[in-house]
Amino acid sequence: MSSTKKYTAQDLKAFLDGSFIGDPTEARSFCEQNMNPKLVRFAAGGDRTDFERAVEKVGFFRANCKKWDAEVKFFAQDGNKIAARLILYIAVGEDPEKKMELMFMAELDEAGRYLNLWEQGTDYLGGEE
Repeated sequence: MSSTKKYTAQDLKAFLDGSFIGDPTEARSFCEQNMNPKLVRFAAGGDRTDFERAVEKVGFFRANCKKWDAEVKFFAQDGNKIAARLILYIAVGEDPEKKMELMFMAELDEAGRYLNLWEQGTDYLGGEE
């Protein structure tokens, strides 16, 4: 990206917050604003998500997430690539609240939307926050 938007930890947090909190009927417009239509998201363990599945997931989480509280502990940007580490508390549906660690990497398109995402989320095992 020649004129890459400077992202901040707050920008990433706002994107993730919007993925879990908000009106489920506005999931598509949120995704269209923030994600490239050619989006590919990979999660450790083999889960692969395209744009249409991302719309479904955002709608699901917005409808069923009972708690979402995330803090960005590390954030870096190099051109159109970002990397972050987050500690979060999440409760979805009837599942109990969990404390998790999320490692997040992304590639942005020319418009600053997410094009490729890589995530690894695990139960928080302790250590340095």
